[in-house]
Amino acid sequence: MIAAFLLALLITVAQMVTIALLAPFLTDLECLTGNLLAGRSGVLPGWRWRQIRAGWRKRGAIPALSRLSLCSVLLAMTGIPLASTRLLFGFLSEPLACGVLLILASGCLWAQTVNAAPTPMIALRLRAALGRLGHDLMFLVPLLALTGTLITVGLPGAGTLLGLLQQRLLQPAPALMGGLVFMAAAILLILNRRFLSQSWNEDLIAGAQGRHRSLMRYRHDLSVCCWYLLVADLVWPDSLATSNATIGHLALLWCVAAPLKLTLLVCLAAAWRAIRPLPSGRLALVLSGAAILLVLAGRLST
Repeated sequence: MIAAFLLALLITVAQMVTIALLAPFLTDLECLTGNLLAGRSGVLPGWRWRQIRAGWRKRGAIPALSRLSLCSVLLAMTGIPLASTRLLFGFLSEPLACGVLLILASGCLWAQTVNAAPTPMIALRLRAALGRLGHDLMFLVPLLALTGTLITVGLPGAGTLLGLLQQRLLQPAPALMGGLVFMAAAILLILNRRFLSQSWNEDLIAGAQGRHRSLMRYRHDLSVCCWYLLVADLVWPDSLATSNATIGHLALLWCVAAPLKLTLLVCLAAAWRAIRPLPSGRLALVLSGAAILLVLAGRLST
């Protein structure tokens, strides 16, 4: 029991450190992809880390809400699996639970946004942006709740992502796996409009300075990485090692599979944001409807 607890604690801490180091590089990749598609020169790897360090060297007070937002993201990082299901806070891998934590982290920023705007014109623009964000939340929260419901219906006994990954080895559910891919695509479409956008976050923190601005940039990077992990776990559940995996298999998934799946999702999201071939909201509704039908059909056939 103690050995299992220590192993879960070690993997959880290692996962948090990995995400903390990797997250700013995903922002580099997002900016690089967007700039290349727009015909501009891309940024060099490490640009985001240099930007964060430069802001941190400047003095400035950090509001309590900003610290709370970072704590909320850190808590979400302990529940969303990166490469292993051996996590200390596996109950937080329920899609709605980790989604609410990440939304709460962003909500702390939204609460400061308008009041910290440097000019009335920027404040007016930010109010309009937050209004559009409310429209995204009307899609996002039901999609997260629906994802958890589909997991429970499609595979009884598995209410979380970790439960899904463990139970599906005993009860194969191909219809549920296909439905979750559709749900992941729908969630990514809604997130991609604003939640994952680095430029949109820069508009929101226009009134922050020094360390506060640097902390908000880093919080955004961590939050985006967690959102991508949530989507990736729904799409590629085989990229996570279960409790009986060998050390070599875990190392392969941790060092190769996890960065690759995050890289692919970042490139896809940045490319979609630049091209915008179809309306994201309508397509998300179609995908979620297809997921419901697929899971119900698979459940009724058993």
